[in-house]
Amino acid sequence: MNKFMTTFNLTFFSKLKAKSFLVTTLIIIAGMFIAFNLDKIIGLFDSEDDALMLQVDADESFLSVFQPTLQSYDETIEIVAEDGNATLEVVNTELLEAEMRMDEEISTSQEQNIQLALNETNRAYVLQTLELSQEEIEQMYEEVPVEFLVAAGDNSGEFEAAGADDTNVLNMIIFYFSVILMFIIILNYASQIATEIANEKSSRVIEMIVSSIRPTQHLMAKVFAMISVSVIQVGLITIGGLAAFYFSDTTALLEQFGLETNDQTLKIVIYCIIYVILGLILYLSVAAMLGSFINRMEDLQQGLMPVTFLSMIGYFIALGGMSFADNIAVTITSYFPFFTPFVMPLRLLVNDTGHAPMLIGIVIMAATIIITLLLAGFVYKRSVLSTESGIIKNIKRIRK
Repeated sequence: MNKFMTTFNLTFFSKLKAKSFLVTTLIIIAGMFIAFNLDKIIGLFDSEDDALMLQVDADESFLSVFQPTLQSYDETIEIVAEDGNATLEVVNTELLEAEMRMDEEISTSQEQNIQLALNETNRAYVLQTLELSQEEIEQMYEEVPVEFLVAAGDNSGEFEAAGADDTNVLNMIIFYFSVILMFIIILNYASQIATEIANEKSSRVIEMIVSSIRPTQHLMAKVFAMISVSVIQVGLITIGGLAAFYFSDTTALLEQFGLETNDQTLKIVIYCIIYVILGLILYLSVAAMLGSFINRMEDLQQGLMPVTFLSMIGYFIALGGMSFADNIAVTITSYFPFFTPFVMPLRLLVNDTGHAPMLIGIVIMAATIIITLLLAGFVYKRSVLSTESGIIKNIKRIRK
């Protein structure tokens, strides 16, 4: 046990103190702080429009309608009687025409707001010409009530409100963030653990290592150390995200993008965290097993191709499967352990799948992780002192 902990501590603290670990974690946390304060950052660089003193050359009846309308669109424009830095001359009030003369260019938003105010004033003039009552005018501006219904999916002939099952935007962001984070960390740490194992096997150091500690014990110490580092990184990023949310004034940002929690949000967060951790453990275990087949660093990328391809397939199913999450193919792939951490949260997000399929996925992944770790230990033990070049030759040798 002491030898296991010695190897574990050596690998764990060397990776924990690595610059790549610190820089990656800080960049992601900083990115989350920036995202939660994006509206304030944009406000710093988004210069406010200069006040515009607008002189309007028109009669009082036009001004009585135009002035309050313009003020409702743009508070940076002030109508003055004289000495304005821009003049709006109304050429015709029956069929409204106007000409704008300026001392210098004004902002695009101010131009658009003046145009909108003129359009609104023109509509008021037309309505006045038609001699409509106030009630008739209000009826003109009323929205037509339309109820959009979609056929129920159970072939019952009944209809239900369209958009009733629209996916919550906040839940979607949580899901996509967890999937992208898991994919990045898998590729990063899978490469690291396979490199460590292959690098040791290709050097003379391995002979000294196996003479002082059992090969299986040595491998497991490295695997669990790397898994611990990856889980700690996920934990730090999660804590950083919560801190960014807590210490930032996100009320305006959440309202702007329509982000709000619902009764599914907590379930999404819990299962996403569980599946991210299980996904990391599974893929790092596979990477350790593949690294055990490799004796030369030149074969490393070729040996890691299964991890890369499997994680990419799961990643793209998760990203592109939103529109067909209820398809039978997605349901089947969600029970394939290498795709489960990517696809099972997708089913929960879109279909609000119950706890039973989620727990079945967790059990499948846990069983696969145990089998993979046992296989990794077996392969490493049989090939630790092998000098055979080529992955295929090593596989044949282990099978003997």
